[in-house]
Amino acid sequence: MKTLFLIDANALIHRAYHALPPFTSPKGEPTGALYGLASLLLTLLRDNPPDYIAAAFDRPEKTFRDEIFEEYKAQRPAAPNELISQLKEAHNLMPKFGIQTFEKAGFEADDI
Repeated sequence: MKTLFLIDANALIHRAYHALPPFTSPKGEPTGALYGLASLLLTLLRDNPPDYIAAAFDRPEKTFRDEIFEEYKAQRPAAPNELISQLKEAHNLMPKFGIQTFEKAGFEADDI
């Protein structure tokens, strides 16, 4: 039987961001979430190599969930700039692991 891994990239990056210290690159750029994401991917691919793998990302636009329920995420604080920059860079990291990425305006990663 073939194995397919579908990754909610935003969920993993958020998890790594909050779990690790605020690492920085030699240039002073935040890298903790990227380090955590790379570490998770290395472990995943080493321990359970899939036949197929893809990652989905959230988009910044409002989603259909916002249209259904205006209060959706109303109490959630805005993401810090240190996390946003790493979310953007994670799009460049995934292909280095051979992972195709997907995103669609109006949908979150876990909807894709």
